[in-house]
Amino acid sequence: MPSLESTFLRIAEILSFESNDSQLRQSLSSPEMDWDNLVRVGSSHLILPAIYNRLQEKQLLDTLPRELIEYLEKINSLNLERNTQIFKEVQFICQLLTKHQINHVFVKGTALLASGLYKSLSERMIGDIDILVQENQIEQAFKLLQEEGYNKYYTFSYQVKNHRHFPRQVSDGKLAAVELHTELLQFQHRKLINLDEMLQTKQLVNGISIPNNYYLNLHTILSWQINDHAYFYNRLSLKNSYDSLVLGLNKDEKLLNSLLSINICAAYISLNTALFKEYDQIKFVGSLKFKQKKYLYTLSHQRYARLDYTIKYAYVNTKERVVTFATNKSYRSHILKNKFFKRKKT
Repeated sequence: MPSLESTFLRIAEILSFESNDSQLRQSLSSPEMDWDNLVRVGSSHLILPAIYNRLQEKQLLDTLPRELIEYLEKINSLNLERNTQIFKEVQFICQLLTKHQINHVFVKGTALLASGLYKSLSERMIGDIDILVQENQIEQAFKLLQEEGYNKYYTFSYQVKNHRHFPRQVSDGKLAAVELHTELLQFQHRKLINLDEMLQTKQLVNGISIPNNYYLNLHTILSWQINDHAYFYNRLSLKNSYDSLVLGLNKDEKLLNSLLSINICAAYISLNTALFKEYDQIKFVGSLKFKQKKYLYTLSHQRYARLDYTIKYAYVNTKERVVTFATNKSYRSHILKNKFFKRKKT
């Protein structure tokens, strides 16, 4: 059975803009091709629509089993329908905030969708609508969305300190929830993104305010590396990797050198170098080379990968709870009241 590493490499070839399509056709046509594994990885990384679109563009769909083609066509069609509706919601929100002179910029998936860089609206899977809002206007923006029907919230059971966004707002009849941000990264890393400059240098594309290319690339990387702890876990998201390719990270030497000077970004690029031909010109040494080799080792040795992830996840989860318990009085009261004393009574 092909290893997980071979599946990742095959998906990287599919997503790549510089792969040898003749060689890829041979690989996909091989009896050893593990389609189940490809679908499992593609699904977990939220890139099945991207895989379908790239295979279609490379004229390689005929190498797939008929049932798989039909399955991917269905997923792609559903995602196109969903994204078309979300894009209309984004346009409405942008017009609402602009009308009331709210300084804002859409970020993450919705910004990438609005950028027009994807050849199809179906290519990128979207979750929430994330918007960075100027801090002194965040409450006004929140109330405006309330008045427009985004009046259901998802909040914590305790007061949260230094959180990145206001409570998640949901509207009946709308596909995507909205998160209004005053910050984009975890507290201790916030200096890595200049939010004032991000708002000042925003661009208007398809009627939507989005960050310029530098900040689109920077936030794509840092959000994954820091907020999702991927730098610590030493993991890649193929969805983010494909975002970086679509944004042309590998083609902009000045941008690439700028990001390579930031260790957290350099680590992300080093892992991508292990999979994608686009980064072949970059060579790493020392700790970054070690992280790259370790990443490939985890792909080839799944038992070790699961153990490594389990230990690291337990560490991160425990550390976050302990730090929050020690520094947040509201959380501490919540735990003592609802966990400790409640359990003691029973």
